[in-house]
Amino acid sequence: NKTMAERITPTQLWRLAEIASNETGLDVWVNNAPHYGGWVVTINKGSTIIMQRDTPKACKAFLNGISFGIYSQLKKAAA
Repeated sequence: NKTMAERITPTQLWRLAEIASNETGLDVWVNNAPHYGGWVVTINKGSTIIMQRDTPKACKAFLNGISFGIYSQLKKAAA
């Protein structure tokens, strides 16, 4: 069993999606449907899937990857 500190909550994923939206200028959304396989990440008001349904851990890693990619590009541009 995971402790509360280790558990990835919907609020955490929604916040990471909001950050990714602000960083990219895209409308990044997350949606959970356990009966379809978990969390999905979309853009364009849900019409374009950018990450297929997966676990909360995979969703968190994907959203963090968006932020890291933006950070990396900005660092490269500033160098």
